[in-house]
Amino acid sequence: MKAGPCNPCVEVDTTNKWVLWNDGTSGGKQIYLLIPTDRKKGIECQDIWEHHDPNYWLGAWTYVTKHMSPLSIGLGINSQYSRKEDQLHIHMAEFEGDAKIYLDNNFNKVAMKPDDWPNKILSVPGKKDTHTPPQPQVRSYRVLFVKSLATDNLFYLLRQMIPANQMGNQTMIVIPTSAPQPLGFYVLNSETTLDQNKGTSTCDLLLACK
Repeated sequence: MKAGPCNPCVEVDTTNKWVLWNDGTSGGKQIYLLIPTDRKKGIECQDIWEHHDPNYWLGAWTYVTKHMSPLSIGLGINSQYSRKEDQLHIHMAEFEGDAKIYLDNNFNKVAMKPDDWPNKILSVPGKKDTHTPPQPQVRSYRVLFVKSLATDNLFYLLRQMIPANQMGNQTMIVIPTSAPQPLGFYVLNSETTLDQNKGTSTCDLLLACK
């Protein structure tokens, strides 16, 4: 199946019950979405926290390595308050270069295991604002390092840190590490009330999702 003006569906995985969706371009760069074919409202949906659901993050990254440049692409999901659609979708889009540089330079401040994730809060620079001169929009994120997206359900790890009734407030972003740091991924989580209201409920500040 090929994507086109009237058919943005690029690929269908009937085993995992998801599709790769062509979401257009931002700054000339292609954006894709991974969307379950079963009804999953979003990050607040209990089904995705459980281990019986497919590994959506690994699925999205597999498509990145197939259709995009893994060196510059991140994954993200918005909170229920920042999304436009009422169906789970993971963005695959170019990440902000300043954010990646900051994370690599502050690798020693990142959580190395999930138990430490709640306390490893970093102020990460994101998309520039409209001031003159433009300034990076800095937000607070909890940051965890994982070696692989295949090992753990990232939604499950987040649920162990966040009460069920607050899951809908969360945003998550996954960005690959760079040498000389160990090969793996930064898993960032935030919400508007994080770190004395310095957090965010959207992945748009770190990913070119629109």
